[in-house]
Amino acid sequence: MNFIALASIIIDDIVLPTGETRMGVLGGAGTHSVYGMRIWTEEVGFVTTVGADFPPALRRQLEEAGIDLQGMRVHASATARAWQIFEFDGHRTEIFRTPMDEFYRHRPTAQDIPPAYFRAKGFHIFRAPAGMLELVRALRAQGVETILWEPTPMAFQPQHLPGFQEALPQADIFSPNLEESALLLGEQDPERILARYLAMGARVVALRMGAEGSLVAQAGDERRWHIPAAPARVVDVTGAGNSYAGGFLVGYARTGDPRLAGLHGAVSASFTVEQFGMPPITPDITQRAQERLQALDARVRGWHADREAG
Repeated sequence: MNFIALASIIIDDIVLPTGETRMGVLGGAGTHSVYGMRIWTEEVGFVTTVGADFPPALRRQLEEAGIDLQGMRVHASATARAWQIFEFDGHRTEIFRTPMDEFYRHRPTAQDIPPAYFRAKGFHIFRAPAGMLELVRALRAQGVETILWEPTPMAFQPQHLPGFQEALPQADIFSPNLEESALLLGEQDPERILARYLAMGARVVALRMGAEGSLVAQAGDERRWHIPAAPARVVDVTGAGNSYAGGFLVGYARTGDPRLAGLHGAVSASFTVEQFGMPPITPDITQRAQERLQALDARVRGWHADREAG
């Protein structure tokens, strides 16, 4: 396997601002991440945990998409399940329907990583700062070179800032979102948020901004890349940020170029938002993704050229 997500599976019960619902949807940060990776490559693995009640149909959905599941551990408790409640402005409230202490107790650990996965080109870790440090040490000890860190939403509290300062220099890529970053840093301006993270030791930052796209930067480089959201028929934005992170990881591991990585992430997110749950993985999915990337690349180049000319 070339790219691995170490993160959660959650069964989502989605409530839209119109009152519509979609129940029992395969979700969770890890699920959306592996699909964001799968858009670009067939070599995708998943380190995660599920309960003994995990529906066989949802497992088949992952298998039929070509996701390697040798890193999936089954525990005796219920599979994590949560309400995902959306407002018209896109704000999402997540309310767990299963006990939170069970969710945290059964999170995947370094011991759950199959030996074959340590040969991967990149890992996406979805974890709070303290847990992230433990996982990074284990991965570095095995020679894993590219690690993208996406912190859990509940970690973005001002009292946790020292943990972020310790953890940030340890990851190769840091991908938070704007709303959560504002809570952590007390800043609203994306440029200032980006600068704060770089000053704290981040190497590459991909700040996700929802419908406004993302802002990408690399330490030691004064350039900033605004990557717009790739055009898509938006049905459900659940998991778009996680898919972006998965796509960004693949793009960066392959090219070493933050701008191109941002394009990969935006394209992955565009496939995720076009339906409830996971995008169908068709035989031509990578070709379609490349077409979207080329179109978005032309748009980004044009946007930056216009800005510099102005």
